[in-house]
Amino acid sequence: MAAKRLLLFLFLLALALGGALVGATFYLFRPYPAEAWVQGYLSRAGLVPKEAPYGLELFPKAPKALLAFYPGARVDPLAYAPVLAPLVEAGYGVVLLKVPQGIALLAKERALEAGRAHPGLPLAVGGHSLGGVVAAGVAAQEKLPLVLFAAYPEEDLSEEAFPTLALFGTEDGLLPPEEARKKAKRLPKKAWVVFVEGLNHAGFGAYGAQRGDRPLKRPREALWEEVRAEVLLFLEGLGWDTPPSPKALR
Repeated sequence: MAAKRLLLFLFLLALALGGALVGATFYLFRPYPAEAWVQGYLSRAGLVPKEAPYGLELFPKAPKALLAFYPGARVDPLAYAPVLAPLVEAGYGVVLLKVPQGIALLAKERALEAGRAHPGLPLAVGGHSLGGVVAAGVAAQEKLPLVLFAAYPEEDLSEEAFPTLALFGTEDGLLPPEEARKKAKRLPKKAWVVFVEGLNHAGFGAYGAQRGDRPLKRPREALWEEVRAEVLLFLEGLGWDTPPSPKALR
């Protein structure tokens, strides 16, 4: 009888531990979907994302260049549309890259796939958080212009010279400013580094709060405008002023 009670206790304990493990795994590795209003925002702006094997395309009629953007870990790529979609009005095509299980490390070639689909367009790559790590690797390999949101290269690229914009938030709880300044030493020569006042880690997209982050200190829409202005200034500085042949759209 005692043996049966012991077996029952061990069985119940295993169930409890298994349930706790599943719950903890879901909590730590849950996806971050784009906020519900994002689709409506794109519709009102007259922007309809085009599904492609590598991601969601947002294009003007005559794009002059392409920005392929890797999402942060487990973040829906559509969450970056409120920040990056307005670049379309300035003539830039934007591809919000889709990656397996929301992990950019599992699909490092996605940006190059987008570039190959539009061979007539100059290509820049970018990414947020873990997606930025992957983007930095691709940029280093291909010598492409690079845009980073709350991210830094895995390797030391300080001897490289390709154009780079790195944006960080002063309220980032996952990559605090003091740590970001240290990691920024890995960036290519003459990289343009900006700390956006009041911005946190999750504030680079529209996917809600993120565990371990700090609160925003300014309205999110104002922060997005500032981020977008920095990205546009960077892209315009690359000299891609003349739209290519329409054949580039294929």
